[in-house]
Amino acid sequence: MNLQYIRVNTLKINPETLKNRLENKGVMLKETFLPYAFEVLESPFSVGATPEYLFGYYFVQSISSMIPPIVLNPSKDDLVLDMCAAPGGKTTHLAQLMNNEGAIIAVEIKSSRMKSLKANINRMGIANVIMLNMNVLHLKEKDLKFDKILLDAPCSGNVIKDKSRSVTKEDIIYCSNRQKELIDAGIDLLKEGGVLVYSTCSAEEEENEGVIEYILNKRDDVELLPIENNFKGINVIEGGIEGTLRVIPPNEPFFIAKLMKIKD
Repeated sequence: MNLQYIRVNTLKINPETLKNRLENKGVMLKETFLPYAFEVLESPFSVGATPEYLFGYYFVQSISSMIPPIVLNPSKDDLVLDMCAAPGGKTTHLAQLMNNEGAIIAVEIKSSRMKSLKANINRMGIANVIMLNMNVLHLKEKDLKFDKILLDAPCSGNVIKDKSRSVTKEDIIYCSNRQKELIDAGIDLLKEGGVLVYSTCSAEEEENEGVIEYILNKRDDVELLPIENNFKGINVIEGGIEGTLRVIPPNEPFFIAKLMKIKD
């Protein structure tokens, strides 16, 4: 059974107001550890097709996918990079946490996915995002350094969502190599004292703990910051490396790790 959640866009509406509006239409909502997120228990219609959705009052996403932006915890003074941004669930969440201030560079390599990113940023009324359709590995040529970086890496979990095929060992190895390349580039793009949050929706160790072990062994300018598990009511356990987190079923599987650049 897939659990369904919505994240209220507090830039546009108060969570209680939205809850009342949807409940008046017959939607049953349950509160979560986040004051602006609800589990959808029952709905007489698709929650992705309501006027409130089209107005940008909320985003439909798993509660697991709300954790990485919270762990990154950007402030309104930060320059933030979202390395793999489409369709924009985490980008718009970061903007919400920053109260639409500061600046977010949202990078997406696939032009076919830029459409959903743009649509969601516009629908949610986001004003602090610059979208770039490019390979994020080329960003270091631009001479930019970031306070906070979110690397929600492409993973074999994305393949699982494509019901027409199953994940192979080759998929996992391919993803793991790509993730290592991305996290290495991400650390290069951080300011000294800057923080990178790495996440995937894969359950595979090679794509999670394996990537973190790789980067900690390869570089001496980065350290792991422990993440506190304050996520009540969802299935969160410690990952295979102390200080990392894993979300496990019935919630969408997720892995989250937090790194800090300790010298430039």
